[in-house]
Amino acid sequence: MHTIMDTLRTIVAERSHDVPDDDFRLRALWGVDYRSQPTPYERFMVYSFVMAQTVRQGCCYADFGTVSVDADGDALIGGDARETVGRTGEENIAILDAAFGALPHTPQRRLVIDGRPTEKALARAEVIVEETLRQLRRTGSSKRIAQIGVMGNLIHLLQQENVTLAASDFDEELIQHGILGVPVHHGDRSAELVADADVALVCGETLASRTLESLVTAARENNTRLVVFAVSGCHFAQEYVQTFGIDAVVSEPQPQYLFQGPSRLEVYRREH
Repeated sequence: MHTIMDTLRTIVAERSHDVPDDDFRLRALWGVDYRSQPTPYERFMVYSFVMAQTVRQGCCYADFGTVSVDADGDALIGGDARETVGRTGEENIAILDAAFGALPHTPQRRLVIDGRPTEKALARAEVIVEETLRQLRRTGSSKRIAQIGVMGNLIHLLQQENVTLAASDFDEELIQHGILGVPVHHGDRSAELVADADVALVCGETLASRTLESLVTAARENNTRLVVFAVSGCHFAQEYVQTFGIDAVVSEPQPQYLFQGPSRLEVYRREH
């Protein structure tokens, strides 16, 4: 059975014929561990992410402390990112994401957000929620939203709208205590929540947790509109929409909001 990653590898090979091979050379890998709470509404985040670089950076989030960029990975540097196989699933996603970053892409909307990380965290959340509500309006009078892969800033903004919220995550602390008064279901129930929703707002880390396929299937089978916010796999956004039928993607290429200075967001929408 072909996975999303298998399909993406086929696509990058097909779409890259007119792009110079050197644009796909893997130039660098980074591993980042961080602990952060950018706004009072957000959970205390303890994560790692791996970044890979061609002419642009690809990214994939991971469990804290699981990213190891050391001499054992030196053999990957200089390889063709379209074909290079990482040592972990997260490395594979970041490297392939960097390969897609070398391809031309045409989002429906480009935005630049600037300021301190706290300000940018809320600004990007506003864009994501705006796109989610846009999809919700297209369903008519419905108002059920599932937020898969909990982000407190998204929950905070959605609570200000006339919607019914359901949330899921694999974080045991969130499952036990919820967030901002919203109960959080175990991530094993994510497909069920998507099936029961009118719109599902899904974080791109579901690709790394190998749950994105099941969420796409649940959305398709239950006429749920699907919005993905992608930092992990941000350069897959156009294919998420065109190939996998996801209704909208808000992508955040590197450098992301955690760093000072301007960041950019790109919005892709499926034509219905």
